Amino acid sequence: MNVEASPDFGNLPIVVWIHVLEYLTLKDRYSTSLVCSNIYNAFNHPTLWQKVKLDVGGNSGKHKYFHCVKIPQRNFHLVRRFARMFHDVTFSIWGPLHISFGEWNTVLEESINDFKLGYLTLNVGGLRIISKGGERKPLTENMKPMVDLLRNQTHLKALVINSWPVFAKSLENPDENIFQAAIENEKIKDLRKLSLFKCESTAWSERRPHLISEDLTLKLADHFKNLTHLALRSPMITSDLIKSLSCRGRERLQQLQITINFIPENEFFKMPEVNESVWKNFSSYNSNVKVKVLVLSRVPHYKLECFLRPACPVYEIKFGEYIRSDKEFIAYLADTFNSTLDTFEYNEEDGDFERELITLVENSDQLCRLKYRGKINCQNVIHLAELRKKKWESFHFIRKNIYKKNVEKEPEMAYDSDQVIAKNNDGVYVLVNLVKFHEQVSILDSEEEEYRMIEKVSENLGRHWFPDVIDQ
Repeated sequence: MNVEASPDFGNLPIVVWIHVLEYLTLKDRYSTSLVCSNIYNAFNHPTLWQKVKLDVGGNSGKHKYFHCVKIPQRNFHLVRRFARMFHDVTFSIWGPLHISFGEWNTVLEESINDFKLGYLTLNVGGLRIISKGGERKPLTENMKPMVDLLRNQTHLKALVINSWPVFAKSLENPDENIFQAAIENEKIKDLRKLSLFKCESTAWSERRPHLISEDLTLKLADHFKNLTHLALRSPMITSDLIKSLSCRGRERLQQLQITINFIPENEFFKMPEVNESVWKNFSSYNSNVKVKVLVLSRVPHYKLECFLRPACPVYEIKFGEYIRSDKEFIAYLADTFNSTLDTFEYNEEDGDFERELITLVENSDQLCRLKYRGKINCQNVIHLAELRKKKWESFHFIRKNIYKKNVEKEPEMAYDSDQVIAKNNDGVYVLVNLVKFHEQVSILDSEEEEYRMIEKVSENLGRHWFPDVIDQ
């Protein structure tokens, strides 16, 4: 019996093996590399080690986080052997900063000259460092290796600080002040991207994060004049900062990302107020800039409007989960940013501005990405699909929140969108929201109606479409 020889996968091109090894753990990568010289060469190829995440954690379980440091052994192996190949490194440190990292600090300090980074991301300590006994101050010996690492970089193009311990004493200590280290390193003055305390997720963020001051933020912006991408939290922004980003002699911004943190009666978390003329100069100088806004706090519409003036080129606006918006602000978006708005995302299921949403899409010719988790009539879903047809790049609604009118109930009452109480057909005063509730029937109760909606939307989009299904 003839048996065909098995193919020799070891002879695959090295680029293929690099791609395969990317999916393996460090231990499995090393074991695989011992199979043949071709795979071993792939294991030692710089491409495989360009992007690395280095973690320091704490033990799981109640109260254990603050009493034990957990550092994976892979960290030591990676840094000792491949640090010279690193290009994009992320430090994610969630372990207790007030307990010494021991040998890990030594390894970092010994390898600092090997790091030649283009991108550095720091997730250090979380946005707040709190324990039952109060704030835990970090040990200088744990912070210094990362600060020294930044001091030593010569070709850094992107610095992302999602979290870092911000205490008065820490900022006074040069071995803990990562922000001052960035300013003092003249070799990275050509930095292109600076992101400070940016939030990627719409799900949750610390409501009262420890942030740097407006003055330090302005100092960083003034120093890095070649930035094309900048991300900040709203309490760090002032009119002077926007003016600084509009000064001649600096690189023109391509993207300004703002995460909104607002707390009433809290002076530090107030909404900044920027004059129309300041935004006008900003958008004139940075003619191609895209302003992206993530709202993570409940903010009265007039507060947002005092910040996001008509001259501000708002390209994208997202509302986080559990964050409601006023109808007035959605109407303001429709009237004000209809020439620039590309993306609208609303993640709170208790949305009550269906009519305003339709007006927003009707007015905004550039809007091609839409996500709305509130209640909406199936006919309006179809209407929105028809407005942009194949130009929709994303088109998302929650299946369980799509409804149809209940024809068995009396016709809809006439009432203003702001009314809370109105007369029904019998002349009795009733709650408007209660009337709405009874006249809305979930599309899930009508298979035929849902199929018709899906068919029409898919036809308009030019691709198969189905509403989002989430846990009930």
